[in-house]
Amino acid sequence: MCGFAGFTNPISERYAEHFLKNMLHPIEHRGPDSNSIFINEKIALGHYRLSIIDLKGGKQPRMDKDFGSYLVFNGEIYGYKKHAKLLTDNGVFLKDKSDTEVLFQLLKLYGVEKTLKTIDGMFSFVYFESKSDTLWLARDPMGEKPLYYSSQNNKTYFASELSSLVNCSINKKLKIDESSLLSYLHLDYVPNESTILSNIKKVLPGQFIKIEKGELSKFFYFKMNLNNKTNIKGTHAVNQLDSLLEKSVKERLVADVPLGIFLSGGIDSSLIAYYAKKNKNNVKSFTIKMSNDSYDESGHANIVSDYLGIDNKVAEFDNQAIINSLEVIEKKLDEPLSDPSILPTYLLSKFAKQHVKVALSGDGADELFCGYAPFKAINYLSLLNFIPQIIGVKISTMLERIPSKDNYMSYHFLLKHVSRGFGHPDYQQVFRWMSPLSNQNIQSLLNKDFIKSYNMDTYWAGLLNTNESNNLKLTDVLSKLFIDFYLPNDILTKVDRASMYNGLEVRSPFLSKSILSFSQSLPNKYKLRNSNTKVILRELSANKLPKNISVRKKHGFAIPLARMIRRPLKEKITDTLLSSSNPISSYFNKPQLDKLLSNHFKGIDNRKPIWAIYMLYKNTERLSKLK
Repeated sequence: MCGFAGFTNPISERYAEHFLKNMLHPIEHRGPDSNSIFINEKIALGHYRLSIIDLKGGKQPRMDKDFGSYLVFNGEIYGYKKHAKLLTDNGVFLKDKSDTEVLFQLLKLYGVEKTLKTIDGMFSFVYFESKSDTLWLARDPMGEKPLYYSSQNNKTYFASELSSLVNCSINKKLKIDESSLLSYLHLDYVPNESTILSNIKKVLPGQFIKIEKGELSKFFYFKMNLNNKTNIKGTHAVNQLDSLLEKSVKERLVADVPLGIFLSGGIDSSLIAYYAKKNKNNVKSFTIKMSNDSYDESGHANIVSDYLGIDNKVAEFDNQAIINSLEVIEKKLDEPLSDPSILPTYLLSKFAKQHVKVALSGDGADELFCGYAPFKAINYLSLLNFIPQIIGVKISTMLERIPSKDNYMSYHFLLKHVSRGFGHPDYQQVFRWMSPLSNQNIQSLLNKDFIKSYNMDTYWAGLLNTNESNNLKLTDVLSKLFIDFYLPNDILTKVDRASMYNGLEVRSPFLSKSILSFSQSLPNKYKLRNSNTKVILRELSANKLPKNISVRKKHGFAIPLARMIRRPLKEKITDTLLSSSNPISSYFNKPQLDKLLSNHFKGIDNRKPIWAIYMLYKNTERLSKLK
């Protein structure tokens, strides 16, 4: 697990070293164990390492000057020992026992495309072949590890985080991508290949980019295909998933450092805990306890750990701890993300790092097996489509003026957000519910000169492009949208940043290639049945976990945000949103922001729009200070 940065065609070694060190500085947290750089006339590569496998070996950048190949790599290749044996059987000499060496030799032997189809892991890497002057950028199938790039003036710049590309002379002025700004306000994050800056892009999950003699081409080596379902029987399906999940967990337990589990007491992390305990008797788990009962899951986690006989370590955090974590994240987060669960995820990672260097999580199960609450309402979406949009607007507007309780998913909160989808296409409704800002919010809070050129309804249709899903059932359409949008841009980004800020590696067994393939071919009745979500996971856990866990409904990883905005964060957030000096402030209507804040302080729940705009302000503020 690491961080890297680099660029092609250095002007001079002395200049390149200074330039490269500027790029590396913002991502030191990704690799606290060692660092190294390499520069020649064609490529400049820098690397920070978090040592997990072969602590003495595995150093990067990896290079073979005779062969003309160079590699920087972030992540883990699972099952790498079988690939190592294959290589040695073919006469390939391995310099050490690391997965980095295995990946490097596979790339040299097979090339990028075949290697990507062969390996399983979470990764991003950049591979340079100097003899053909070809640069390859690649990212894992679901987007667990990040990779950003920018091509300008016959050079390609790349890095593990956006800030590396900002902290160098290619961006003399921040250029806000206005379409990405709107996308963020609709979704809580910037989707697809775009970033908040117009001249920096993301490599997409399952994608590799080939830049040969300055010509850039993009290819997908992996994409979820939900068109081809099998006729597998229920018992066989459960048994197959049982085998696949145990294998995946077992592969992710391989490490030369202490390892544990994130345990929430939900069905996903509890299943991971079951298989981890089965294959590693002394494994530990980690849970955080929140002071507000409606947000706290530690009781369920303790039930699971007692049942499985796992040493579960629980840390209780109060509001001050959350505020302290926010101060850290504000100074490091460089891609706007308004999911507040990054704060407890950061605290959990910080707590776990006191004991282990690697943690397993249950991330990905909700997207692959229809675990989110909106899937329960899937049979009603077509009916909600018939309710006139104006009624939805009136209901949500009325509820935005009425004070409410701050509890997790209160009825007031749910109705306010669900009403936003009335009258809209069924596939859009769920994402309108989840949106931090309603169309009315966006129209009132954004500068009129900016927003007048955008039609909010047509914007939604372009944002959630479903052209590839024309022949899919609605369950599959929504699944694919969650997989393509929410999983890589929210969940996995949150976990990557929160863990890396603490020097902790997090692995997700549900995202193995074999389980991805199994999920895409699994009939929907094993995912969603009579409003019951994750059907196959509940059947799988029936004889493995306590009954009250296997039937437990989904509970998000949340904090009492509305209350915190009114109390300890009030002054901080008010000063930020009403500032005129922020690079993003010119896009917003300050009197309306003031009204939004005032209403929240009076008891009206405006937590989501306030938090989304606040995190956007803090993000652009940090990026501007890197210049």
